[in-house]
Amino acid sequence: MAVEQDPKVQIEQSIEAGTKFCNIFYEHFDKTRHKIGKMYHDSAQLVWEGNGVVGKANIEKYLQDLPGCSHRLDWFDCQPILSQFTSGKETIVVATGGTVKYDAHPVRGFTQNFMLTNVDGTWKIITDSFRLQKTFVQS
Repeated sequence: MAVEQDPKVQIEQSIEAGTKFCNIFYEHFDKTRHKIGKMYHDSAQLVWEGNGVVGKANIEKYLQDLPGCSHRLDWFDCQPILSQFTSGKETIVVATGGTVKYDAHPVRGFTQNFMLTNVDGTWKIITDSFRLQKTFVQS
């Protein structure tokens, strides 16, 4: 049985990994999207605005078909998941939010949630859920 790490150490490691992940993910998404598929696990699942996509190759194609964009990340949060819930696999949850500008569309707020697992020293996306925020007009 694996020895459980100190929770404080797990939190610090998840913040470090999540920070690096966010920097790389949004850089690839905005500027070199053809590389983003490498960040997904082979059996990853994506829910994009309610559309479900399963498998790394399908996710890569789906994301490639989206219009060009530019993200501004305003916040993110990273949390480790206890290994007893992940069959001993090092896993973290990363939640992000900010604004995104798609070609020929107005700037919109977004939130995105990832579950990442460490595969041989590399963080891979297991689940990815993206949602644009609704625009409210005050009367």
